Amino acid sequence: MKSIRQWLLHSMAHLIAPPARLCSLCGQARQYAGWNPLRVCDACFQSMPWIREVECPVCGRAEHCPDCLRLGPRALVMNRSAVSYDDDMRQLLAMYKYRGNERLQVLLGRMLVHAYGLYMLDPAMKKRGFDCITFVPVSPERAAERGFNQAEQMAVILGEQVGLPVVSLLSRQRHTGKQSKMSRHERMENMRGAFAVIPGRAAKLQRALKRQKLRILIVDDVYTTGSTLTQCAEAICGSLPQARIYGLCWAR
Repeated sequence: MKSIRQWLLHSMAHLIAPPARLCSLCGQARQYAGWNPLRVCDACFQSMPWIREVECPVCGRAEHCPDCLRLGPRALVMNRSAVSYDDDMRQLLAMYKYRGNERLQVLLGRMLVHAYGLYMLDPAMKKRGFDCITFVPVSPERAAERGFNQAEQMAVILGEQVGLPVVSLLSRQRHTGKQSKMSRHERMENMRGAFAVIPGRAAKLQRALKRQKLRILIVDDVYTTGSTLTQCAEAICGSLPQARIYGLCWAR
């Protein structure tokens, strides 16, 4: 009888004050709602620089973007991102991308759902959404160095969350090196012709989805100048001229 009484008291205590869970970001035992897909505490969630209102309709930036005003027609229709790429987000991505902290994989992937939601605010997107998700491929050198493709992992998690198929559509034609210290023009030239559609993959995709005018979402980790996504979109449109290509990045 005593053990039953203790069990009842323990259960009531959990209903009144749910047990603390470990935050997937700070690692502290803090309260967060059980339905919270990110599994982060309120403090960490609130500290993230979420892009809640899009100022630039082209790149999805939260503030005025003079670069996009100079853009002419291009294969990439537009981009949306989950967070602004500030110092904290830069360190977070580095922990996952360069230091192999795989516990962050699901967190970063699920954060993309926020960027996907920015697309769904558009009535046109609600009426006719995306057909599939693909991702920016990495070179064999980069894959060997890191052991994974962060864009692919994020794309797979996003696909699971929003119920869209994820397809490997592109290959990297050459190793382009790091672009962090390049100018906008240098990035564009460096990425030119860096991607190609895997032979036969475009026709296979059209047969599988039974649609000619596909809407394809390309996932990458960070949108800086848009050179990577633009070159990916141009490669896809070369094989699927009727397709409309959109970008979705973790950070902008």
